[in-house]
Amino acid sequence: MKMIEKLLKIFWPFWNQWLKYRKGDPVMSFAKGLILIGVSIMTPGTLWWMAVALNIKPENFPVGFNVQFGPDTITYTGLTFSIIGIGIGICHSYRIQRKRISCLIYLRGLPGMSGQVPVEDLLPKFKYGNVSEFKIDIHDVSIEKALKNIETSCQMFDENILSMNIKAPYTIFAGFAPVPILYSIGVRLSTRKNLYVMDYNRFKQKWHFLDDLDDGGRLTIRYPKYQLNEDVGIVMPFSIAISESQIPTPLKNKIIWIQLDNQSPKTDSLSSEDKLLNVLKQIHDVIRNIRSRKGYKKIKRIHLFIAAQSSTIFRLGALYQENAYPEIRVYHFQEGRYTWGISIKKGKFNLLEQPFIKKQLIFDQ
Repeated sequence: MKMIEKLLKIFWPFWNQWLKYRKGDPVMSFAKGLILIGVSIMTPGTLWWMAVALNIKPENFPVGFNVQFGPDTITYTGLTFSIIGIGIGICHSYRIQRKRISCLIYLRGLPGMSGQVPVEDLLPKFKYGNVSEFKIDIHDVSIEKALKNIETSCQMFDENILSMNIKAPYTIFAGFAPVPILYSIGVRLSTRKNLYVMDYNRFKQKWHFLDDLDDGGRLTIRYPKYQLNEDVGIVMPFSIAISESQIPTPLKNKIIWIQLDNQSPKTDSLSSEDKLLNVLKQIHDVIRNIRSRKGYKKIKRIHLFIAAQSSTIFRLGALYQENAYPEIRVYHFQEGRYTWGISIKKGKFNLLEQPFIKKQLIFDQ
């Protein structure tokens, strides 16, 4: 009985992996082919063995067949092929689990979002091995609680990765949330290797990777003409237009405008992975080198006003560098104004409630 249980423990993972990869993995397809060949070869021999066991002696059965061709030899040959196929399949399935496992992080940050982690929307290459699901549910909690949940969840995520003892897992992020939250979780996951992101297609109602072609468009960057002291704002209207009238008064003449070349804002403006990475590299260089620019040496805070896809905001947060960035403040736009934000200074988060209401505004914190 124990021997049967051990065999099942070995065979069952192999069977599950086979069901997963039978359409996409060449090694598993090869293993399946060997097993099918083996079964096909064994079939005549198996019928012969059954005839022997049941003492069935068909009339006109060619005696020479029994001696010359050896049905027992055919059976063993087919069995050998099948065993080799099963062995290759088992070894490869464990190899996949060790090297190609995926971790899908799903952020449920807005009302009405599905509670189901979108594993089915992953590309086939990310389904190799076990897909570990991590759901961060913050759609019905306060901002302070949401920030704590993100911190705790990211720590648990790191601990789980270490406990898996796997090599360079894929990390895929999918989710919606207010802009400051998306940026913050990007900051917290910035050290992950093989980091990917998905966006949501509202028409098809499914998540997808940024697989559009790069149209070659890049950025136009306009710097303010006025004297700057400690604060500068950066406006990025990629998916929705941001007017100058929406900029808080203390920063109206202190704004760096970053816009896409020859393109009006639209929801899918950055749906190419290559284009996104190139665009974000330009923005990252602006932020990282801001104090080396003439007249910007005293900058202590950068205020980000972003209208973009969730993937863009998350990716921008993932580029955050604690040792190179000044304090970053990211804001949430609601009901015609920026109502709250998050400050990130030396890697620490602080909530900014009603940052542009009081006279001292954002500059005294």
